[in-house]
Amino acid sequence: MKKLTFLLIVIIFSSRCIFSQSNIGNMYYGKILEFDSKILKEKKRVFVHLPDDYKIKSYPTIYLISSAPKDFRADIFQGQFIGIGIENIDPKKYFIGQSNRDNYLNFLEDELIPFVEKEYNASLVRFISGHSISGGFVIDIFNKFPSSFSFYIATSPAVQVLNLDIAKTAYTKPVYLYFDIGSRENYEELEKANNDLYKVLDSLKIKNLNWKYEVLADETHETNGFTGFCRGYNFYKSFSTIPDSLLSKNIQTIIEYVNNLNSQLGNKVEIGEYVFMPNLLVNLKAENYNNVLAVIEYIAKENPDFLGNESNSMIDIADEILNKGSYAIARQAYQIIFDKTKDEKIKEKINALDKK
Repeated sequence: MKKLTFLLIVIIFSSRCIFSQSNIGNMYYGKILEFDSKILKEKKRVFVHLPDDYKIKSYPTIYLISSAPKDFRADIFQGQFIGIGIENIDPKKYFIGQSNRDNYLNFLEDELIPFVEKEYNASLVRFISGHSISGGFVIDIFNKFPSSFSFYIATSPAVQVLNLDIAKTAYTKPVYLYFDIGSRENYEELEKANNDLYKVLDSLKIKNLNWKYEVLADETHETNGFTGFCRGYNFYKSFSTIPDSLLSKNIQTIIEYVNNLNSQLGNKVEIGEYVFMPNLLVNLKAENYNNVLAVIEYIAKENPDFLGNESNSMIDIADEILNKGSYAIARQAYQIIFDKTKDEKIKEKINALDKK
């Protein structure tokens, strides 16, 4: 019995020491940790930026490669993500040479990420950002292990130091990539390597890859670290709204699109009035009446209060369908509205149609 008790104590103690860290300072929105990495064989300073309610609400995480205690990238995502900044005094030490990059990725995946997701209630949605040589590391992960992160932001990435071999393989889940350079980089090899990467990605048309490449006017290698990241953030935010191309589709297509965004990017996109009303009106104008009926059914189920408040508008839409000669669909639309509102005017319309 004593041996068993001793063994349990050893196991518990060992499990707690797998990710050894100590709090060595505080920041306005988080803390500074000293993380003891067995893989890198050194202690890394890690800057943890936390939303106020992270303990009761799960947030996506953005890993900020080669960071400092005060990092504008964490400020931009503050309140939306858990920001994990990792200090690298000499990025070349970790990101020049494939074995060094592989070692650093192992540090992230086997040590730091499991610690963060356990300690800070982080969701499984992960972003990663790096600039220059650190940006090259971000591109290297995207190339070799694209499913490691959902969203990659690489500004002025040192792609020229990598052995890139982009495969035309459809990803099992959506992956998002933003990379850019400045027009005044003054690094000919870097510029050529990034332009070549753009041409390859453009030619492959990889399924489930959503990406964007830009050359930003007047940005230097140094200034593009800030401007490029802001552009990458804007690319991310572009997925927080429903694209106009979907407004003429069936509401189920929009639901699937939103659910995918929410799961892959940690977004909280909701399908409210600003979505279903344009969708309804666009389909009405195009005489896609089955789509119109599907929207009315969705509103009745998911937002019955709105349907009640806007019942006159809904009746007008059903009237328009009837006037265009689609009696069966108009009849169904009237019935859905009546079931929620019990409006006798609608009942009269239904009775009149049933007598025909």
